[in-house]
Amino acid sequence: MTDKISKKVIDIFAKNKKSAPVNIDENINKCEDGFFYVCMKSDLNGKHFDEENLIQKANDCYYIVKVMMKQGLHPYIYNYKIPGEKILDFIELYINGDKEGSIIEIDKFYPEDWA
Repeated sequence: MTDKISKKVIDIFAKNKKSAPVNIDENINKCEDGFFYVCMKSDLNGKHFDEENLIQKANDCYYIVKVMMKQGLHPYIYNYKIPGEKILDFIELYINGDKEGSIIEIDKFYPEDWA
């Protein structure tokens, strides 16, 4: 279900280049930091989100984080598999400059999605 909501959010951004309401609960907004966002108040079935369920789903997933490292004449790509509960700790290492390299891509997947 999370993938369906993500697709819906992407579709909202794609269809509405301006801050136009899609329906009562879904508006494209711009925060004070300059980033656009959509606030989802319920799932695709109209049910309100469950906080514990959202946190559990976030912790159950993994992220593949691609980090570009400059070594010699050509860059290298390192692909890290990061558990959901550790993703912010991992990203913070690069933000603070404690780790070398640049994060260039982050993909999320769930263990049941593995081939």
